[in-house]
Amino acid sequence: MEVLVIGGSGQIGRELCHLLEEAGISFMAPDREEFDLENHKNVSRQIKKWHPDIVINTAGYRDAGHATNEPSRCFSINRDAVSNLARACALQNSALIQISSWRVFDGKKKEAYSEKDTPNPESVLGNAFWQGEQQIHQHCPKHIILRLSWIISEKGHNRVTRLLKSFEEEKLAGTCPNHKGCPTTAIDVARVLLGITQQISCGIDVWGTYHYNASETIDEYSLAEIVLAEASQYRDIQIETLPVDEKEDQLVINASLDGTKLKHTFGIKPRPWRSALAQLVRNYYQKDEQEEAV
Repeated sequence: MEVLVIGGSGQIGRELCHLLEEAGISFMAPDREEFDLENHKNVSRQIKKWHPDIVINTAGYRDAGHATNEPSRCFSINRDAVSNLARACALQNSALIQISSWRVFDGKKKEAYSEKDTPNPESVLGNAFWQGEQQIHQHCPKHIILRLSWIISEKGHNRVTRLLKSFEEEKLAGTCPNHKGCPTTAIDVARVLLGITQQISCGIDVWGTYHYNASETIDEYSLAEIVLAEASQYRDIQIETLPVDEKEDQLVINASLDGTKLKHTFGIKPRPWRSALAQLVRNYYQKDEQEEAV
C-alpha cells in the first residue's frame, strides 16, 4: 500500500506522518513547493506519476475570519482544488480521504450533528467546505469525507495556541459561553485517519461521509478556563478574569458532532480530550524552553 499525504507539514499531517512511519506504511508527503493544490495540472500529473493507493488530504483553508475577507482564495483551496484532486484520484482509481468541518452546518442544532443532518452553512468557510464535499461526491466514488469539530495542537493556529499566546501577551480576546464544540487534538485525528486507512486498504466498501470529535462538549469560555489553569503550571500568568465577548453572547453555535457511524463502521471510539489537552499545553511550553536553550 502506498499513501500520499497532502499537507504533511500541517497540524494533522505532521502527526499522521509519524503514525504511518511507526506502522510501517509506505507514504509520501511532498511539500507545498512540490505539490501545490492550486496548481491543478501539476496535481493531476503527480497523482498519475505516483499512483498512490490512498490519498489523504489534510490541507485546507480553515481561517473563518480571513475567509470572509478573501472568499475567492478560500473557495480556490477548499472547493476548486479539491474538485481537481477528486478527479485525479478517480482517474487513477485512488481512494481519497478528505478532511472537512462542522462548519458545513449552521450550528443551531442543540444536539450533536450526525451525518443524516442536512448541511446548511452560513459562512464563506462553511460554504467552501460544503461545495468541496459535493465535488468529491460527484467525481470520486472511492472517498471518505471526515468532518471534524475544533482541532487543537501545540503548533499552528487554533483555539488553544491563540489562548496561550494571548496569556503571554496579556491581550485577551473575548470568548463566548454559547459557542460549544469538542476540542480534538491533531494526534487524535491522525489516529482516526490511520485506522481508516488500514481498514480501507483491506478492500472493504465503506465509502461516504463520517463525523469525529473527542468525547465531551464544552463551551469556549470553560475551555479557556481549563487552558489557563494548565498554563499556570508553567508560567506566572497574572489573569484574574477571562473576558466574555458580549457582542456574541446571544449567538448559540454548536460545533459538536456525533461519531456513532464512524464507531460502528470502523470500530474507532472517541477519546477524552482533557488529559490530551494537558499534554498539549505541556508540549507547548517545553517547545518554547527548547528553542530558548538553542
